[in-house]
Parts: sequence; C-alpha cells; structure tokens
Amino acid sequence: MPKDTAKKELTAERFAKFLAWLSPNADKAGEEYERLRFRLITFFAGRNCRFPEELADETINRVCLKIGDASIENKLAFCYGVAKNVFLESLRKEKDFLNVEELQIAVAEKVPDITNDCLESCLGELSIENRTLILDYFSENKSAKITLREKLSETLSLSKTALRMRVLRIKQTLRICLEKCAA
Repeated sequence: MPKDTAKKELTAERFAKFLAWLSPNADKAGEEYERLRFRLITFFAGRNCRFPEELADETINRVCLKIGDASIENKLAFCYGVAKNVFLESLRKEKDFLNVEELQIAVAEKVPDITNDCLESCLGELSIENRTLILDYFSENKSAKITLREKLSETLSLSKTALRMRVLRIKQTLRICLEKCAA
C-alpha cells in the first residue's frame, strides 16, 4: 500500500505555508515566489532542459511538501538542492525520449583524394625553411613532440604561440594547394 497520499498532495494550505516560509509579509512573499521561480527556470534552462517552467513548478511543489516546522537557514540553497534532484530525475526520464525534429544526423565531410604526388608537389612549392619547419613540427608523437616543439621555438627565437601561428599559416597554404591538386 502506498504511503499516506494526503501528505503527497499540494494543498492551498501547504502553498500558503510555503509563501509564509518565503516571507511573513504577503506582498514580499509573492515577489520572493516570482524571483525564486525565475531563478529555477533559469537553472533548468541553463542545463538545456526541455521544459524548464514545468521543472521549476515541480521543484516548488516538492519544496512546499518538504518544508515543515524545521528552520532552514539558506532557503535558496535548499530550493536548489531540490532542483538538482528534479533535474537528475528529468535526465533519467528524457534519456528514453527521442524527438525526431531535434535529431541531427552527422554527414561525413567529403575528403578529397590526396595522393603522395600531390603532397610532394605542394611541399615542393613551400620555401625550404617552411618545408623543413612543417616536417619537423609534425615528426614526433606524444611527449617527444612537446620537447621537439620547445627546441624549435628556441632555435627560431619564437614564442610557442608564434611558432604555432607560423605552422598554422603553412598548413593553410598546404591545404589550399592540396585542394587544388585533388580537384
């Protein structure tokens, strides 16, 4: 048999008690309620929830049912704690829900066929300094790559950022050349 269902229902009396919990002044309690609801909607919207208003209302309903005669020092923190639980429950419920309208299908980008001849030709168009730099820059893996790039930056008297930018420009030049060659 389920627990006492009368305890689980939100009544006008419980809601009035909730408003009094927010503030003893009736006008201020209404303002506090609106402010709290707005913050909760923002909380859920910031987490990309599908229905932030409904989740905010559910949170307020649960807070109304949970507050008792006990004194809660930080009311906002208490409400956010309940909101966190409501959020986690909504994630569990939504994982089974699939909205076809929001489904995005990843389309593989067409990669041009680049032959070694194209690569050699494009590398040949670079200056000797740039060709040596790009080949050295990508010649190592893992931790050796870091050490190599530090040495390159010292040898060329460049900061690491300046070195990365120079390599980026060389890569862009190579990409344009390779696209023309593959076309």
